[in-house]
Amino acid sequence: MARKTKFESAQTRERILDAAEIEMQARGVSQTSLERIAARADVTRGAIYWHFAHKRALLEAMLSRTHLPLRDLRQCLSQHIPGNEPLRLLREMMLHGLHRLATDAQHRRVCHIILHRCEITEQGHPADALMGAMFEDARAVMLSLCSEIAAQKQLYEPLAPQDATDMIMAFMSGNYECVLRHPDIYNAKRDWQPIVDALLSGIFDTSSLGSESLHSTTVQTTGCSNFEPTD
Repeated sequence: MARKTKFESAQTRERILDAAEIEMQARGVSQTSLERIAARADVTRGAIYWHFAHKRALLEAMLSRTHLPLRDLRQCLSQHIPGNEPLRLLREMMLHGLHRLATDAQHRRVCHIILHRCEITEQGHPADALMGAMFEDARAVMLSLCSEIAAQKQLYEPLAPQDATDMIMAFMSGNYECVLRHPDIYNAKRDWQPIVDALLSGIFDTSSLGSESLHSTTVQTTGCSNFEPTD
C-alpha cells in the first residue's frame, strides 16, 4: 500500500503542475490563484500546499520538469560524436535545442510562462533568480566549448571565445524570444541546420564539419530529450 500511496502522490503532483501550466499561461502568474489550479487539477487547495509551499515552488518544479542543464546535454550528445569534437558537439547542441523548441509543446509553454507571463511586481520578477542561474550555467558550458574550439585554431581572429559565446547565446535567446512571443508569424518548425551552419561559419572554420549533421540520430537519443533554453 505504501508503494501505491507514493505513486498516487506523484500522480497528484504531476496533475497540479499540469494545471498550473495551463492556468499560468492563460492568465499570468500573479493572476493565477491556487483555487483555480486546484479546481483544474481536481484536488483541494491543501493538496497543493502539501506539495508546494508557494507559487515560486510551483515555478521551480515546472522548470525542473523541462530543464536539462547544458553540461548534461553535452555529456549525453558527446557519446554519439566520434572524438568528441567540440565544434560538431556545439552544432548538435544548438540543433537539439531548436528542434525541441519546435516540437515540444510543454517546453514552449513553460518557457512562455517564465519569460512572458511572470509579471514584474514591487518584489521584482518571480523567475529572475531561476533564469539568472540557468543563464550563467548555460553560458559557462558554451564558453568552455568555444574555448576548446579556439584551442583547435578553428575560431576566426580577432574573435575571442567570449565573443563567440555571446553571439551564440544571443542567437539562441533571440529565436526563443521570437517563437514564444510571435508564434503566428515566426515558425519554429523549419530546417534549422543551414541557419545554424551559416551562423557558425561566420565565427569558426567549419570545413571539418562537412555537409551532414548527426542531428537526425542524436536528437531523439534516450536521456537527451530535455533541453535548457539559453535565455
